[in-house]
Amino acid sequence: MGEQYKELIGKLNPKYLKLNEPLSLHTTVGIGGPADIWYEAQSTEEFIEAINLARKLEIPVTILGRGSNVLISDSGIRGLVLKNGSKNIVIGSEVSVKETEELEKEVTKIEARWASDSEKGTFKYEFKDLDYDELDSPRIEVKIDSGVDMAFAINFLINKGITGLQWYARIPGNLGGWIYNNVHGGTHFINELIKSVDVLTENGAVITLKVSDLNFGYDVSRFHNSNEIILSATLNLYKGDKEKAKYVAIEWAKRKSIQPHRSLGSVFKNISIEDQKRLGYPTNGIGYIVEHVIKLSGYRVGDAGISKAHHNFIENLGNASAKDYLQVIKTIQQKVQVEIGLKLHPEIFLIGFKPSEIEDIL
Repeated sequence: MGEQYKELIGKLNPKYLKLNEPLSLHTTVGIGGPADIWYEAQSTEEFIEAINLARKLEIPVTILGRGSNVLISDSGIRGLVLKNGSKNIVIGSEVSVKETEELEKEVTKIEARWASDSEKGTFKYEFKDLDYDELDSPRIEVKIDSGVDMAFAINFLINKGITGLQWYARIPGNLGGWIYNNVHGGTHFINELIKSVDVLTENGAVITLKVSDLNFGYDVSRFHNSNEIILSATLNLYKGDKEKAKYVAIEWAKRKSIQPHRSLGSVFKNISIEDQKRLGYPTNGIGYIVEHVIKLSGYRVGDAGISKAHHNFIENLGNASAKDYLQVIKTIQQKVQVEIGLKLHPEIFLIGFKPSEIEDIL
């Protein structure tokens, strides 16, 4: 290990530092080789300090949250793998009607790709009957650190009468990851609730970006194309119906309970509504295509297998490797390309791989 690495190790809190840490312990799918240096910062200040120090020493930095939608190479990740362990949630003041109206003008409207099929296939859970409009409720600002576990945040805030996050029940991850990929729950996207985001720039400055600066789209944000690191965000939530929100969160989580736990969530983005109509499918879900069109139910390579409970999920059925998982992804993509002429795009991120390993997937 070089002198720069030794200097970084010497300046980080040894209590929260591990060398050659298996990243399989930090992903929901249980796959991933070692991190050269694993560190969990306990505050935003420590988080920033570790990033700036690694950058100064020219050591690569990878931010990892709960590892819920990342496939990590069997060879692991070089440099510093950093987790933000800061857990602050600060409830602010009510937002005026005028300010709310101004903010809503800045929010990008994104077409949801949601169409379940209650008649055929395994993807039967519905969302429409749970959806409702909260726009008449007063708004309230809440500032949340990027490292906060959002399953905790949902319950914590609803119990205080603050709603708006109930649509995202049972989606694992922290706020930073949710914003990075503009997470969607049913037909809702997290960008609908974002007022601003505090980020660390490449030159070490902390700046605040408005929602209109964030280039949100379907499963995408500004942060896919920048080296800025999300520190926290201010959300415009609602002082809504606490009991109704609690019911929706619990019921929505129940309906999604068929989703496999030892997985990375949905592997591919759903096809567009236009392609669904053109092809005459009852749903635009990739699970339907995998199960009924290319008929790969139960397909597996090693211990990586397509879930029979939800066919857009690939499970770790034992000791799957990233290589196994990649091969299942490639097989699905190739068969869909050949049989219906569509290129499927991953909804997960691939980290630590050589370009030659993943160039035909992206």
